[in-house]
Amino acid sequence: MNRFDIRDIVTILLNSIYNTVGEDGLATGFALGSSSGTHPLGSINITLFFRRKKLLPAAIKLRELGPVHLRYLPLGHCFSLLRNFLCERYHLIACNDIFSRAETSLLERVSHSHIDLLVEEFAKSDILIPDFNTYLFPLVPIQVKSAFNGSSFTFSKNSDLPSQFRCSGYPPGFINGEQFPPFTERNWNTKSPSSWLLVEAPSPDVAKRYRSSILGATSLTVKHRYRYQFTGRKIFGGIASIGNGWTISNSSPHTPALGIDITLSEEDADWLQILDTTLTSTSKSETKKLKSLQYFYRSWFLPDSERFAIDCITIDSMFGDANGATEAVASGVDEIFEGKLDRRRVLLLMRLRNSVIHGGAPDVYDSIKYAKYYRDYGEDPINDMSALVAESLRRKIFNGKLREHSDFFAGVIERATSIGILPAQVHSGILSPLFETDIPRVDT
Repeated sequence: MNRFDIRDIVTILLNSIYNTVGEDGLATGFALGSSSGTHPLGSINITLFFRRKKLLPAAIKLRELGPVHLRYLPLGHCFSLLRNFLCERYHLIACNDIFSRAETSLLERVSHSHIDLLVEEFAKSDILIPDFNTYLFPLVPIQVKSAFNGSSFTFSKNSDLPSQFRCSGYPPGFINGEQFPPFTERNWNTKSPSSWLLVEAPSPDVAKRYRSSILGATSLTVKHRYRYQFTGRKIFGGIASIGNGWTISNSSPHTPALGIDITLSEEDADWLQILDTTLTSTSKSETKKLKSLQYFYRSWFLPDSERFAIDCITIDSMFGDANGATEAVASGVDEIFEGKLDRRRVLLLMRLRNSVIHGGAPDVYDSIKYAKYYRDYGEDPINDMSALVAESLRRKIFNGKLREHSDFFAGVIERATSIGILPAQVHSGILSPLFETDIPRVDT
């Protein structure tokens, strides 16, 4: 953020602050003094009123132009950041205004030198230069054969966890990657993860967003026939953080109870590096890619009929246009697959999407287009949509470098098929024109 934008935010902030409540003032009380509490006037209590309508433009501008992680958080978070910033530094500009009951805004009562001082303070504040903590997510059905160490996230083996932290000050043996919680300071009731995802983020909410993008991408390595096959195996969640101290908290599991484990190896390094670069980018187009992965991650846990709606939203987030979503998605699919897919089939899938998204059918099975798709193509449109979305993500975000892992059971399936235990697979899914060309076979 440049100095002009910072000055604009500071000016709007000062113009929103009054000593009286007014129409929509939000009372904020604090003790006058520096955050260290060493100011000689630190025992004086102050109450200021922040006029919400006047503060709103500053909060919006901070969210749009500030650090990219602010776009993942509610606008109210920016309101709080701005209010806290001013309260912590009010002693720098208050002078003789401490007990004023003037009806004018603070902007009208401070000097240009005070505004310059706040601009300097804002430029070096933790709003624009936030402190990052390491957030640890225990994983159960993900095995890490070869660790990945990026600038924003790490996939770690259990045994490597103690060496992965970017902060110091903890005694040897304090971290144990074989257990969650991973801290040996207390006698916990522990659980055993298979691996760890470490995320660098300024807050738990942002870390969870990054986790969703990372694990959404990781799910793309699972062959389509196994991605939504879940078992009764025990999966657990939880989050630990380490930085200025350590914390633990409960959460829902970070993956569904997959029937087969995902194994990350050196072969995954290329797409993991692309994802790491995308996470650190401030580009809106890159942020859009991360949001698509977050939608896909959300759908991973859902049963078929519920997953269809989120898959529709995912493909909209990649290709959609508010002025013509159906045609925009079809055109986007044409472009990314170089016209190799059946456009009529894609359009029918998008019209089924319209029925579900726009209220024509509360459940995908209720739509007449669901049966029509089956009649016309002999395939389940839910499976086709999932396969189409997954391959679109691989191509659009990872340029084809993220590929499905090989099928561990391929030999077993082939033998079972040859003696009639399993039916022969007829690959007529929406991606079938690609089977003999440029992607591994996707079984729907």
